[in-house]
Amino acid sequence: MSSLEEPLGLGDLPKLSINRLERFSPSACRASADDCSPSNYKHRNGGNNQTIFHSSAHSWHMQGPYTDSSRNGVDMEFRALPRKVICDLPRFVKIVEVGPRDGLQNEKSTVPASVKIELIHKLVASGLSVVEATSFVSPKWVPQLADAKDVLEGIRHVPDVRFPVLTPNLRGFEAAVAAGAKEVAVFASASESFSKSNINCTIKESLVRYRDVVSSAKKHGIRIRGYVSCVIGCPVEGAIDPSKVAYVAKELYDMGCSEISLGDTIGVGTPGSVVAMLEAVMSFVPVDKLAVHFHDTYGQALANILVSLQVSNTLHILPTTLLKTTTEQSEMLCLA
Repeated sequence: MSSLEEPLGLGDLPKLSINRLERFSPSACRASADDCSPSNYKHRNGGNNQTIFHSSAHSWHMQGPYTDSSRNGVDMEFRALPRKVICDLPRFVKIVEVGPRDGLQNEKSTVPASVKIELIHKLVASGLSVVEATSFVSPKWVPQLADAKDVLEGIRHVPDVRFPVLTPNLRGFEAAVAAGAKEVAVFASASESFSKSNINCTIKESLVRYRDVVSSAKKHGIRIRGYVSCVIGCPVEGAIDPSKVAYVAKELYDMGCSEISLGDTIGVGTPGSVVAMLEAVMSFVPVDKLAVHFHDTYGQALANILVSLQVSNTLHILPTTLLKTTTEQSEMLCLA
């Protein structure tokens, strides 16, 4: 059975663009029958409800505005489907690029500060207006980012671009402010095991720590974002209950984080599990304060992005990091 078939729980998704969704092949772009040549398609006009058929087993029902009964042939039929899907997507999606921090922090070879600065300038030149530049963590734990102060100095005069930096604690926050940071981020986890292994404290302890950071950020007039890792699954605990994600997200939002990024750290999310997680979080955090971050470990990143966009037309999506391998993350800049 294909990994893109029944486990996704597609039948329960909200706002699906197709009224009837059949089982799909691994390509996720064609029906399970492999022969998708134009000769196998036909169109039936049913007044305002148009139906496009592929063989006798599969049918997709389209609303009238997305089809044109005056036109014949498969050209119209193929155009209708993506137009209906796109209709459910937001007109605006915010992108937050995290490559210079999230992508470089695990590189074994030291990347010079000058190269990091050049990378950031090129990302900005591509049109990005928010680029997470670096992290003020202990060089003992992340030696790759020991040059955080130099990197921030090298981009300090770039106009009209936000450069948030990651700060694990109050000491890191103070170092970031001294270096000229105007926006910071803190990171928590929905998994106790991952929290203990990654930041050496429990979830509750991390939240207490971040309250001090957020309080100081408010005094300095500095915007602060909150990250939640392992929102779908944990390498130790397995599947994560959506209620745990909602709890951490709510705590970060209530303490003053202006935006909450929900990260599928190990890339095990599927559209079904993503919707369940988002619904739980949106019960406590306004959707326009949310971001999502997916890894393409099992080929689900783009599908998860699409369904996230369809859940709400104001949802922000954090791009999968450009600098990791394709087996771990998507090489596309997947919106944000």
